[in-house]
Amino acid sequence: MVESAFESRENNLDFVRLVLAILVILSHSWSIGTGDSVLEPMTRLSHGQATFGTIAVHAFFIISGFLITNSFLRSRSLWTYLKKRVARIYPGFIVCMVVCASVVVPLSGARLLPDRLAPRLISFVGRTLALHRFTHTIAFAGSPNSAINDSVWSIPDEFYCYLLVAVIGLVGVLRKRYFVEIMFFASLVSIEVVSFMAGSQKLITNVSLDRWFHFQSCAMFLAGMLFFLLRDKIPHKNSLAVASVLVLAIASQVPHAWYLAFAFAGTYLVFWFAFHPRISLHHAALYGDFSYGIYLYAFPIQQLITLAMGSRLNPYLLFLMSTPASLLAAVLSWYGVERWFLASGRRHGRDAPILAVPVS
Repeated sequence: MVESAFESRENNLDFVRLVLAILVILSHSWSIGTGDSVLEPMTRLSHGQATFGTIAVHAFFIISGFLITNSFLRSRSLWTYLKKRVARIYPGFIVCMVVCASVVVPLSGARLLPDRLAPRLISFVGRTLALHRFTHTIAFAGSPNSAINDSVWSIPDEFYCYLLVAVIGLVGVLRKRYFVEIMFFASLVSIEVVSFMAGSQKLITNVSLDRWFHFQSCAMFLAGMLFFLLRDKIPHKNSLAVASVLVLAIASQVPHAWYLAFAFAGTYLVFWFAFHPRISLHHAALYGDFSYGIYLYAFPIQQLITLAMGSRLNPYLLFLMSTPASLLAAVLSWYGVERWFLASGRRHGRDAPILAVPVS
């Protein structure tokens, strides 16, 4: 069997994830610094179809779909797989929510009221175990964006996707390309229909639309899964990368086209770069995988900086001020929490090899 170009252990995936985490900081610099994401450059370039943040989150899910499929197929048992997934998500998330409640809220000028402390504590524990973000109605109430940590909305979606892989793996269809293809294309059709209906004002329920936005990320996860299963059929060509860039450029000018284009062209570009044989950025996680920590802590750090500087701040200045602080928080999260729950290889920046197993 010929080895796929997308099976090299020496890849740039850790570097890509680090860049994506920083891209989220850049995107949030508008919604936090000014309270208005409409002026964000990617929002204008795509005519409101995407932001740097949505691109980063979707790319995160694409990479995750690829790697988590590999993880399940490499795992000796369901328990082994779930233990690895819980160890990667939960420790960092739990500590981050504790920090948000005990440090960020007081620094914001609010306080945790002592009345009904037991019910509040029970609610906090329950929501945290369900991977729901911590909220406080008073914290950052006068800021352009009043959320404490709006980034972590995607964390439960990520974990649900892990469970999806486990379910379809247990029923024996994870190796069946046609089954994942059906799921992927069905999700794209559903999202495009809802997007069109929303644009036509035939669907105006904000709650319904919010659920579909979450579903978009899961569809991107399916794109990563499908790429993994088809990796031996997909060529690694610079010409296809150029074509993908052109497709995205055209889609940015066509209403309702960006998401569909990114599911294909964006997915190809992510892995084209990550597995490019002449781009050697293989050791981005040599001293730690800081992308998750940046994603967890950047938002509250940006909120605190904006509050300290007078509630509103130039987005580019906010980005420059918050990125080093977010990286420092990520380093502390990695060395203080995350790495102690991971396998020894991952602690030293080594991903598991891509499984070279034929699928049908």
